[in-house]
Order: sequence, then structure tokens, then C-alpha cells
Amino acid sequence: MNFKISKELQIGLLVIITIAVTFFGVNYLKGINIFNPTNYYYLKLERINGLVETNDVTIRGYKVGLVKKIIYDYDNPASDVLVVLQVDDDLKIPVGSKAALVSAMIGAPSIELHLETSNTDVIYRRGDTIPSYIDEGIFSSLTEEVMPRIQTIIPQLDSLIISLHAIAENKTIESSLANINTITKNLNHASVGINKIVDKDVPLLCNNINGVMGNLSVVSANLKSVDFKGTISQLNKTLLGVQGVTDKLNNGSGTLGLLLTNRELYDNLNTTVGSANDLLVDLKARPKRYINVSVFGRKSE
Repeated sequence: MNFKISKELQIGLLVIITIAVTFFGVNYLKGINIFNPTNYYYLKLERINGLVETNDVTIRGYKVGLVKKIIYDYDNPASDVLVVLQVDDDLKIPVGSKAALVSAMIGAPSIELHLETSNTDVIYRRGDTIPSYIDEGIFSSLTEEVMPRIQTIIPQLDSLIISLHAIAENKTIESSLANINTITKNLNHASVGINKIVDKDVPLLCNNINGVMGNLSVVSANLKSVDFKGTISQLNKTLLGVQGVTDKLNNGSGTLGLLLTNRELYDNLNTTVGSANDLLVDLKARPKRYINVSVFGRKSE
């Protein structure tokens, strides 16, 4: 018995298979495993901070489900946003657990479940609403601390930019830069001259200094060999002798002392010198009186 499938049946089967493959493929790309039994829970959030469907639901970083659906009530804009979570059927969520909306610095936000560990006997049932809150994390500190500072800095940045713009348009900047360029060239020339001096004159100066230091070393050695103690002792003796002579002169001892201290001897010497002076004067005036020379050996009166 031959069994033939009509074209209409073939087209119908092909359409069904296409729809099935598309359904499974789309869910697979979303991260939904339709063969894995799941439970559904609800969250109510004031805002979702960019949370979208298929974002992860995690416990301590381990993925246990995903965001199945996000429902926004257009008729009541002030109401909370309803988030539907789809988690593994094996996961038991004790009453008292909480769900946090975590905003990441890089990547999409996610739902982090914080399970109650003290009482695990009573658990949430499928379709229950789990208490939730928004964990701002680092974005909260940025908003509360950094943003006010940035707002105060922005006016200062505007003033700084205006000042820099005015400086950039100032024509004197170009001349100043040209002067700086000239100064740099002069410094380069001066540096070349200094290098020449260092290469030529400094070694000669060092050699001269070494020679002087050598001479100083010789002089120091000679001074070291001098008997300063004996010389000073001899000088002291000489000074004592001079002091003795000075004392004798002051006391009138000896010839010099008498001459310096004896008034009568001074007067006699002065008188004698005066007489000798008169004698010399008379001798010059009348030499024949004192010297008589006769050819015939006879004195003339």
C-alpha cells in the first residue's frame, strides 16, 4: 500500500517545523531553556535603571534565572514597575529574602537575590512578590559626592577656558616664544663655550692646583721638621738678655747706664765737647799759635 503525502501537508509540516525552530532559537538566544522547569516571581521597583528583559538573575554572582518580562502601567505612571523573574525550579527562596537591582559600571544591570539563611522552612510560592530595593553602588557615591563637586568646578573650568583663549589670541605670546627661542640658542652657545673651558682650561687649572698642593706639602713637611720649641726657647733667652740690659740701663749700671742716668757726667761731657769745639775753632783761626815750623830750627814768638 503506497502512502503519499500531499503537497498541502508537506507545506504545513514545513511551516510547523520552521515555527518550532524559530521559537526554540529565539528562546535559546535569550538564554531561556524551555526544557528546564522554571518558577515565576514578581518584583516591584520604583525605577529599573536600564534593566531589560533577559538580564541575569544571580545569587552571589551565579546565574539562576533571567528577567522574563517588564510591565509598565501606562494608566498609572506613578505606580511601580512590575518585573517578572524566571528562575530555576530547583531554587527555593525562603521568606525574608530580598532582591536587589544592581547597576554595573560596565555591562547591563542585573537582579541579585539575597536569600534568608536563618529561616528556610517557609518559602515563597510561584507568583509571589519578593521584596526588592535598588542598590545604586558606585553610581550612588558618584551622584551624591562627585557630581556636586563637578558642578562647582564647571564654572571655574569655563573661566579657565576663557582665560586660555584670551592668552592664545594675545600676539605677545608669539614674541615671547621667539625670545625664549633666542635665549635657548644663546644658552646653547654658552654651553658650548663652557664645555670648551671645561675641556681645556680646567685640566690646566687642576694641574696648577696639584702643583701648588705639592709645594704646600713640601713646605708643610719643612715646617714640621723645624724645631719650633727650641727656637722659641732661644728667643725667650734673647728677650731675657735684652730685658736685663734694659734693666741695667734704667738702674744706671755700667757705662751706658751712667751716661743715661748721671746728670753730672752728662754736664762734664757737654762742657768737654764745648771746650773741644772752641779749641778747634781757635785752631782754625790761628794755626801758627799751635803749630810753629821754622826752616832754621828757631821758634818765632
